[in-house]
Amino acid sequence: MIRDALVLARKDLLLEVRRREVVLAMLQYVITTLVVIHFAIAGAGSSQKAAAGMLWAAILFTAVLSLNRCFAADQEEGALDALLLAPIDRAAIWLGKVLAQITFLLIMEALALPAFWLFFFGEKGPHPLPVIGAVLLANIGLAAIGVLVAGLAQATRARDVLLPVLFLPLSIPLVIAAVTATLESFPGGSGAQESLQFLAVFNIVFVSLAWGTYEHLSGE
Repeated sequence: MIRDALVLARKDLLLEVRRREVVLAMLQYVITTLVVIHFAIAGAGSSQKAAAGMLWAAILFTAVLSLNRCFAADQEEGALDALLLAPIDRAAIWLGKVLAQITFLLIMEALALPAFWLFFFGEKGPHPLPVIGAVLLANIGLAAIGVLVAGLAQATRARDVLLPVLFLPLSIPLVIAAVTATLESFPGGSGAQESLQFLAVFNIVFVSLAWGTYEHLSGE
């Protein structure tokens, strides 16, 4: 199943390399967000902590942009029906999409994190290792939940509306923990260990739930 998932993830990544729809939209959104935040809170006394919260808002809503296209190419070209009929574990479809979504998020964050650090944090910013750990753990949770929800929403006409309606409430605990981990990583904070532990437990629960239920939720 792992091999099948890697093949499917590679297929999604190759399609994105050719079309450049998802990554370009994500990068455009995060750059726009960076510019708006810079002019909105530059010089404010609490600009660093406000920027930390806005960083996670940008990551969350950028993930929604990516998830909106998660199954679109497969559905438009009829490949999704072929995947469901293929002699593979349907959980491999979910896992392949999750790996692709994590890769897209990492590409976006490779630009967003250094830019946010340069504009808002600087030398007085949070310790980088807990923030990077929170980002990596949050990526897993956002992708796991998002692909499951996108798979449920893709069969409906209102999928562009239904996806964020279902996805955002489920991701709120994860984002709160990630924001807390970032804020507690600033000098004088109590440390991000508890928040990172919560993110790890959250991922274990939702990855297990999505892995076990996707085959049934994807239909016969």
